[in-house]
This record gives sequence, structure tokens and C-alpha cells, in this order.
Amino acid sequence: MWWSSPRGSRSRPFGRLLAVILPLLLAACGWHPLYGKLDETTGAGQELGSVHVQPIADRVGQNLYNELRDRINPEGEPADPHYDLVIGLNEQLQQFLVQEDQTATRVDLTLYANFALYQRGNIQPILIGQSRSTTTYDELSNQYASVVSASDARRRGAEALADDIANRIAVYLAQPPDQRPPPPTAPPSSTPKPPAFPLGSFGG
Repeated sequence: MWWSSPRGSRSRPFGRLLAVILPLLLAACGWHPLYGKLDETTGAGQELGSVHVQPIADRVGQNLYNELRDRINPEGEPADPHYDLVIGLNEQLQQFLVQEDQTATRVDLTLYANFALYQRGNIQPILIGQSRSTTTYDELSNQYASVVSASDARRRGAEALADDIANRIAVYLAQPPDQRPPPPTAPPSSTPKPPAFPLGSFGG
């Protein structure tokens, strides 16, 4: 550690003292751990646990869904979800490093995820955004190897998207409700639509 000294045994009390004092100093500056308690009853981790991730179409969408569930619902599907996370996923391929025979040897794979967070029972999103991830893979002469390479790139892209989306939602939910940014008044057409809620659940 950076506070180590040749007399290691003498540095240990200082290290323990620093471990106690540092969080207190940060708290005095208004800093809170992202997944720590905001008050006695709520915190970003607890709020995240009440987010229901809607299934996402296609194989890449399934990968993204699973990665998001690992981050948002590590303890399993919420029994009484307060929020619904809806995601629309698209991908774009760009070939480059073209050889003389016009065969691409490298491919840029960009995944775009438009996401919207809905409070359960409402049709107006409280948070919208877009996350983007670009990975690169090789197109090889062996077709099977190329398929495996592309699949791995999509898996890595889904992991990066899940990290970004989960972090942004956690930051939003970590704020007290009365301090959160206001919901968008006119969401763009690319905003994923709310899920089909049970009849009579609106107006909450």
C-alpha cells in the first residue's frame, strides 16, 4: 500500500485509521457509495432490485438481457417490481482493411441500445437514453471460426452495454425521488414503448 513503511507493523494502525476516517471525510463532502443507503429505507442497490428487465428479442438481445439481470437483479426476479426497463437493440457492421480481392478481413460491430425506464403502471418514461458499444472481430477463411469470432464480439458488446445501462440507471435511482431529473416531456420516436401492463394498472 502507498502508506507502507520499512516498519510495516507500525503502519498498520495508521492504515486501519485511514480506512475509518476516509469514508467519513467523503460523506462530509456529500459523497455516498453508489449502492449504499441513501436514507434508512432506500438505496440504489435496493431500488435496482425492484427493476424488472423486459425480455429483448434475438440472440444478442438475450445476451444483453442476461447480463442486465446479473447486474440489476443479482438476487433474482423482483417479486414486487416498481420499475420496468425496456430496451430496443440494433447493430451496425462496418468492414475495413479490404484485401485486393475485396474480401474484408476486419469488421467493426456497433450495438445500439435505446432504453427507457418506466415506473410500473405509467406510460411516460422517467428515464431514457442510448448506449453504444463497438467491438472488432476478424473475418477468417474458416467460416466456422468467423462465426465464433462474430459471436464473441456480440457477447463482449452486450457486456459493455449492460455495464453502461446498469450504471446509468443506478446513478439515477441513487438520487432521492424529489431530486431526480424530470421525465422527458416528448420522448423521441426511438424510445422503446412501455410493456403491456395488466388491465387497470395505469394511473399509479
